[in-house]
Amino acid sequence: MKQYKKESTFKLIQFKWVFVADSIVVVGAVMAYGLIATCWLGMNSENALSMLAIIPLMILAVSLGTVFTLRSVRRKMDDLLIGIKEVSNGNLDVQLDCKKADEYAPIYDGFNRMAAELKNTKTEMQNFINDFSHEFNTPITSISGFAQYLIDTGDDIENTERNQYLQIIADESLRLSTLSQSTLLLSKVEACEIITEKEAYNLSEQIKRCAILLLPKIEQKKIELELDVDDICYVGNAELMEQVWINVLTNAIKFTPEHGEIKIAAKCTSNEITLKFFDSGVGMDEETAAHIFEKYYQHDTTSAVRGSGIGLSIVSRIITLCGGGICVESKPQEGSTFLITLPI
Repeated sequence: MKQYKKESTFKLIQFKWVFVADSIVVVGAVMAYGLIATCWLGMNSENALSMLAIIPLMILAVSLGTVFTLRSVRRKMDDLLIGIKEVSNGNLDVQLDCKKADEYAPIYDGFNRMAAELKNTKTEMQNFINDFSHEFNTPITSISGFAQYLIDTGDDIENTERNQYLQIIADESLRLSTLSQSTLLLSKVEACEIITEKEAYNLSEQIKRCAILLLPKIEQKKIELELDVDDICYVGNAELMEQVWINVLTNAIKFTPEHGEIKIAAKCTSNEITLKFFDSGVGMDEETAAHIFEKYYQHDTTSAVRGSGIGLSIVSRIITLCGGGICVESKPQEGSTFLITLPI
């Protein structure tokens, strides 16, 4: 641990009551033994007096042992106090040396894990703010720039060019609105620890409705959609689960080229529900697949296929809250398969 100026947690004089207690215990023990020895062991008065003479020596020995113990405790508590003060002052890099903690090792270890968790939380919060600001700044800049250009050019711009710029403004406004809604939903599910408002409903019909909702985008890219979904009754929060299917399907449509295909399969066993979402899209390498569920992660920000990087984070969090799991199998140019499992 980094060395800091120590400020003692306590002084030995503050524990004078411990030494008083030691003396009382020693005297009481000796007197009790003397009484027992006199009554049952036949000890005479001379032996009793000699035994009383060693009381001061015994008190001194016990006091020395107490001083040693208190100094050891003081050293360990001082280290802990320094760590607490450093954390309260904003230094989350402080770590206590568990090797010298002895019986305080569990406390030191708990402190170290607490400081590390606080540091990770602070880092995540800073990254969230930076990413959030960046993602919001991009559409706002586009809207502001094109709107100002239209104002400055006035009637000198042709209608075709004007419509193009207006379309960009409309698209960026929609993107900003979607990003705001997604961010709010992500904050909501991250703050949630349990799923509430559960109800029994037909999961198969819900997936089909989500596919119909996204049908215009599917038809626009002439994508072939194949459904192989069992009739499944599921107990859960229908609103949150709808966000899962919409986000997964939107992601599949986004990265699937024209005339590609998307396959959805859902099977139910006695223990769990298994769902597969396959797309014949661009796929991804192992490094990308390892990060796609992280907030605001986008593998290729220069690509024409753009997103907010929030959708799959929302999906992962909701599935986790449901006690299920999600993973992806993918290879570049060979498409991707998202596998989701939900407990019955």
